[in-house]
Amino acid sequence: MATPTQPEGLGDAGRALWDEINATYELAPDELALLGQTCRTLDELESIGAALAAGPAVVEGSMGQPKASALFAEARAHRLVLAKLLDQLALPADGEDVGKTPAQERASKAASVRWDLERRRRGQAS
Repeated sequence: MATPTQPEGLGDAGRALWDEINATYELAPDELALLGQTCRTLDELESIGAALAAGPAVVEGSMGQPKASALFAEARAHRLVLAKLLDQLALPADGEDVGKTPAQERASKAASVRWDLERRRRGQAS
């Protein structure tokens, strides 16, 4: 399998994530697009973190009062977006079957329970 071409403009963190995931999984085109957005969001979060590290944590508000830098809220929002994007990718965790999403795993378990119940019912009725 050929490694898909990275989207242009990714930073170090985004390129590393792209390479790591594509080295492990074979993604469909829609998943690659989602991975690209995930990598960009990770890069943006890295930039926000660098800006926070370089600048003051407390800034002056409109009335001269001290307030937390707006970058904290932006970092929090980016973390939420990153978590949602990673969840949408639905990459299997250690020990999960590769190729099944969490929803597919739940559906498979539910079907097994239904079949077991049906087998028991038929066995008792005989």
